This record gives sequence, C-alpha cells and structure tokens, in this order.
Amino acid sequence: MKSANGSFAVKIFDKNFDFADVTLDDEKVTGAQIALAVGKHPVETFVVLRHLVTGELETLRPTETSVLDKNRVNRFFVVEGSLTYRFFVEGLAMEWPRRKLIARQIKFLAGASDEQALTLESAGADLIFDDDDEVDIGGDEVERFKLRKRKKTVTVIYGGDTEFQLERRTYTTEELMAVFGVPAGYKLDIIGADGDFREMAPGERLKVKDGMEFASHPPVGQSS
Repeated sequence: MKSANGSFAVKIFDKNFDFADVTLDDEKVTGAQIALAVGKHPVETFVVLRHLVTGELETLRPTETSVLDKNRVNRFFVVEGSLTYRFFVEGLAMEWPRRKLIARQIKFLAGASDEQALTLESAGADLIFDDDDEVDIGGDEVERFKLRKRKKTVTVIYGGDTEFQLERRTYTTEELMAVFGVPAGYKLDIIGADGDFREMAPGERLKVKDGMEFASHPPVGQSS
C-alpha cells in the first residue's frame, strides 16, 4: 500500500509470523532488498517469500524483482533456509523453508476463519488439526490440505471405553473430574499416545482434543 508521501508500506514476517512494518520508496523491489530491510544478511542464507493477495506464497530470489501494490498491504516472509517444501491449501500453492508449521499459521496464510479447521485428507479417516498442532509439510509427497467447518465438540474416552462429547475448549482438572464422575478422593490421569499415564495436577488447564483418553486411580496407599 502506498503512503501519502509516495513510499510503499510493507509488512515483513519472520519464521514465527512476527512482523516488522517498513516503508520502501521503490515500486519494484528485489528479494535482497526485502531481506536487508529487516537486517537479514547474508541474503543468500535466507528465503524470501511474497504472500500474494490470493493467499499463495512464492519465492523471490535475491536478484528477482517484484512490483509492490499501491492499493493493498504488501506482505513478505524472510526465513533462514536454503530450500522450500511445497504444499497446497484448498488448491492454493504454498512453499516454506522449514519442514513444519503450526496449523494456525497455515490457516493465516490461506485466510481461513476461526470457525474453520485445517484438514489433511487421507485414505482412512481425515486428520483434523487443532490450531496449535504442529504440521509436517516436508514429507516425500506434496501435502494437500483442506479447510472444513470446525466441529464444536470433541470425543474423549474415560475409563477405557466410555465416550464423552465435550465442548471444544480448555478444562481444569476439576471440571473434567466432574464430567467423568471420578470418585471422590481419586486422581485423574491423562493417557499419552505412548500409553503412559500422567496424573493431572489440581487446577491444571488442558485443551481437550479428539481421541484423548483419561483414567483415574485412588490416592497412593489406598486400595482400589
């Protein structure tokens, strides 16, 4: 976007999606200019990506030029790296210089709303990501993601076989114990993907996700 004095306003993001606001006088800029605008050098060790109006990301080489838009915010990313991994979100072509991104970051790139969830279609059940999940985009095949309306509830399991439909939110240990009907004096455990049991601390806060498993046990020294 062009400011009143004729310079162009640009947002330059880093690997964590934190950004700096800079102004550039040239309508045509190179990848090297973008990197140097936020003090990243030598420029050859960084990947510069332009975030297009469509939501797509495309690499801008150090000597390659890009025309800034007078009527829109110009967005770029400058991230340390030497190669990029390609992926698609709803058909939008993206690339990123690291193997992993957070789901909410991918949603930001694609312009998704809070009510949408990032989904990876597979031969079996689709993999639905929570916003804070880490997503691997560096596999052997180009990943193709979809955006789906987010379910308002999640299904969790207590005691090995009892399913509960819970509102998708953060719960305290005590709230979960009340929902599950944990006996008075017992402790609540969350069961990890590796099968290990971890006792939840009093007042601990946990964001529930689909498929989480819980159990309970009597205090140490008390028989069940």
